[in-house]
Amino acid sequence: MVEFCPECSNLLRKRKANERSFLVCKCGYQHEILDNNLKIQKSVQKKKKDLEKNLVIISEEDKISVNPITKKECPKCHNKVAETWQVQIRSSDEPSTHFFKCVKCKYTWRE
Repeated sequence: MVEFCPECSNLLRKRKANERSFLVCKCGYQHEILDNNLKIQKSVQKKKKDLEKNLVIISEEDKISVNPITKKECPKCHNKVAETWQVQIRSSDEPSTHFFKCVKCKYTWRE
């Protein structure tokens, strides 16, 4: 992190003396750095806590459907409801491939 001198607004440089670290300015201002790793750890912990507040964990992904539901018979379990979507697999002048996924057994097929 970059810090500036509160006296003259110049950039503070890091210096070591007697196993202690200081931020020093040309104007004579100096500030002792107290355990730099501790500051970083506190910052990381704070960011981690903020992320955990906004984190949403979905444990059962199969229950979430973003595709439309249609009436189509599953060739495996003969259920009559399936999700549907289209994907352009071949070149753009060819028709897209239509996929289906049974909502009961999760079997996927295409037409």
